[in-house]
Amino acid sequence: MKKGLLVIVLALSLSNLFAQDIRLPPPAGKSGTDVLSAIRNRKISKVFVKKEIPATDLSTILWSGLGLRGVDAISSATKAGRNISFSGDNAYINMYLLSDKGSWKYLADTNTLQFIRSGDERSSVSPATIPAAAAMIVFTVDNALTPSFLKANPALFLQMSHATAGFAAQNIGLTASVLKLASVVQYNVKAQGAVEKLKLAKDEVPLFIQQLGYTE
Repeated sequence: MKKGLLVIVLALSLSNLFAQDIRLPPPAGKSGTDVLSAIRNRKISKVFVKKEIPATDLSTILWSGLGLRGVDAISSATKAGRNISFSGDNAYINMYLLSDKGSWKYLADTNTLQFIRSGDERSSVSPATIPAAAAMIVFTVDNALTPSFLKANPALFLQMSHATAGFAAQNIGLTASVLKLASVVQYNVKAQGAVEKLKLAKDEVPLFIQQLGYTE
């Protein structure tokens, strides 16, 4: 009886741990792998072994995709101050992290995962869900932040948004390579499911997903 009660208490404790915002540790400042080796060794896979990503590695992966950096002081092409370039000065791409534990929005300004809901909602977002993957990242575009010079051409802005989010996915894929993870980018998205389960803003549209995990 006591053992059963302990299991229940432990399960509830773990549930509460993930049902909240998560302040990520600082991302790694350097690695022992050069960029050419990361490209050469990058692994794309749809088959993973079930294994969680350590918090520091997860922080580094998310930061590489959409994290903060200094404004480009040389060209001043954008004042978004992120690890990827944006047309205009607004960071209109968002990233959401989903796992078997829950769903969160990545907040680069505070290096935090903002809690959305507990439970595994990945299959509600994509029919291509790989249950053994450690994480799914959903990329979205917030059309409310469309640069003024693109408001008259929404089709072009959508095209540019896919390219911009693609820069983030590329960074993440290469960082995953350095950290001995594989990844895969897929366009199989249930748009309405993403809107509902991730509580997207009214002008926010899902673009594609990237799944990450270990292969051994």
